[in-house]
Amino acid sequence: MRKILAAAVVVSCALALVGCGGGGGGTAQNQNDNQAPAQQPAAPAGQQAPGTVDRSPVETPTLVPFPSKLSTALPESIQSKLDAGRPMLIFFYDSAEPETKQQRAEIDAVLAEYRGLIDLVTFDVKSPSSGPASDSVRRAAALASDLDVTGTPYIIVVDSNGFLTWRWLGFVDRDVIEREVLRATE
Repeated sequence: MRKILAAAVVVSCALALVGCGGGGGGTAQNQNDNQAPAQQPAAPAGQQAPGTVDRSPVETPTLVPFPSKLSTALPESIQSKLDAGRPMLIFFYDSAEPETKQQRAEIDAVLAEYRGLIDLVTFDVKSPSSGPASDSVRRAAALASDLDVTGTPYIIVVDSNGFLTWRWLGFVDRDVIEREVLRATE
């Protein structure tokens, strides 16, 4: 009886060992299976690994010179800062939109923390449904059109060299604004 029990234990261990990949005749195929899998080449910069989905907002971090030729005269508030080499955050908004106050609060929080590093220039570009536009609103709307502002709230960051470093349509939180302000003032 002991011999039968010992044989059963040996057979079950042998089957378990073969089932787990152990044992076997030492062929080239089995030796290759036991080796660590080869490392997958890393995805080139700017590309994601296969099977992953990037759901982050699309940003354009390229530097673009501030437009020198516009259909309207550049406002003095912007021209003086470009001439002085001062970085600025240009904020286009519609005062009739409720999102404007929230966005302005986020901008003000960042600018309070980095007071003196970057200047704020704002333009109210009321929508046509808001009623008749004043002369300043028409000039702001023309500037917005020249700068390819497609809606409000819209933020443009210009560095001290006169390059557009970042633009954003819609609401954005203070962490992102802070990152872009620091990048423009480096």
